[in-house]
Amino acid sequence: MATILLYPKLECPVGCEYCFSDPSVPEDIKYDRQAMIATLEEISGDPHESIILHGGEVLSLPVKDFEFFLKGVHKLRGETHIQTSLSVLSSEHIRLFRKYNTHIGVSVDGPPDLNILRGPRDPARNSEYQKNLIANMKRLHDEKISFGTITILSKVNATGENLGRLIEWAQVHANHGRFNPMFVPSWHPTLSQYQLTPSELKTAWIKLAEAALENPEFECLPVREWIDNLIGCFPLSCCIVARCDYLTTMCKTIMPDGSLARCDRCFEQGFYLRADRPTQARAEVLKQTECAGCRYFEICGGGCPGEGEGGDPRRKTVFCEAYYGLYGFLEKRIKGLMPNIQMALDVPNYYDDFYMKGQRINFPGKMQNGTWRSPPPPEILRQQQQTNPQTQKGGCGCGK
Repeated sequence: MATILLYPKLECPVGCEYCFSDPSVPEDIKYDRQAMIATLEEISGDPHESIILHGGEVLSLPVKDFEFFLKGVHKLRGETHIQTSLSVLSSEHIRLFRKYNTHIGVSVDGPPDLNILRGPRDPARNSEYQKNLIANMKRLHDEKISFGTITILSKVNATGENLGRLIEWAQVHANHGRFNPMFVPSWHPTLSQYQLTPSELKTAWIKLAEAALENPEFECLPVREWIDNLIGCFPLSCCIVARCDYLTTMCKTIMPDGSLARCDRCFEQGFYLRADRPTQARAEVLKQTECAGCRYFEICGGGCPGEGEGGDPRRKTVFCEAYYGLYGFLEKRIKGLMPNIQMALDVPNYYDDFYMKGQRINFPGKMQNGTWRSPPPPEILRQQQQTNPQTQKGGCGCGK
């Protein structure tokens, strides 16, 4: 499902090394919190869309502004979500978390020595930042306020013995954790020294998947989401495999002046405003060119356009080998447990021609209308496969 990000400020005081926001942010974007909430109310008709208070460092907002946004979102959803570096935390924040049923995402890449790419670049200030972060995570725990994490995987924390340490740490501190690959913004080429190779990311994701399968309480994303994608019982998730297009993007960002922009990953090239109409042009081209015949294209779509090969958002993700490798690992594990299971991959154009028409092959529960629906009978499936033989092909060089 799509996500709506509220960006009350574009600049961020934290100063992480790999921040992908363009440092030359527009200076003429004025801050108008009323306009932001008005835009949110206009576009938030789908109750399944997440709304996240995100931009800059939201806990550095004046408390009255912070509560203004929480109140506006809570009115629409009955709950609120924020993403934060947690470098600051006050008793007033904690009070507001409880009042507005706030779900907290903490940006952290592991224990302090693996988290060094986050925070100020000055060593002394970075050390202070790490201490504050650990103390504030403990404070949330002591206050019994649950939180999840987003971890950026890089050569610092996801190679060699550090990968094992990260996974051990995550199972204690990040039971609800998302693990995204670091990518290099076009304006910061020296950052490439920290970016994982596709093979290294594949190894990291598979090691995380092994840990998640061994420990059911470890909700490791995208691993859990991609299992669902293979089984075909939920909408495609997360956005990086849901055929996002760079012109519109599945993620919508509400800028400080209330204007509607694309996913914040586009900000690294200075692109902000989005096209009016959604498109799947990129995915349609990819499935006929460099992704043609790929076994997992139906549940990958070429990956995140922000990670396009050569910095080109029209091309498939530079991490194709890792995407393919994780899907392959999970498919093998699932079929090892349930050899006769029917997967989304077994139904040609499953998400377009089958799922989107309200049908499922594996049910997580009752349909919204209270009735069960069955997959097509075997003869219909065979007919679909005969008219769509491309779906039976293998990887075709897509990072096998």
